[in-house]
Amino acid sequence: MTDTINNQPEISVDTIKDALRIDGNEDDVLIQSYINTAKNYVASAIVDSQPNDELTKNTKYRLAVIILVQFWYSNRTTDMKKTPYQVRSLIQQLRGEYWQ
Repeated sequence: MTDTINNQPEISVDTIKDALRIDGNEDDVLIQSYINTAKNYVASAIVDSQPNDELTKNTKYRLAVIILVQFWYSNRTTDMKKTPYQVRSLIQQLRGEYWQ
């Protein structure tokens, strides 16, 4: 599905599967839960309230969510103690734009 305003693909299970070159549907529920959690994680790191459409359609927000989901999926059997640098960097940039 495409966002008609920004003409960007929605962050979906298929988006993540394409990025990670995953075939099959065995992990679809797991990937969707990673997407939902990553959206909340990134948004909560940026604003105290519910994220608005301006934030959720921001390319940096979308990229941070996608990278985080890919990281969690690729390292799901590893003890992860740190958020990837790229995600932290994008969050910091977004904080500067959206922090109230």
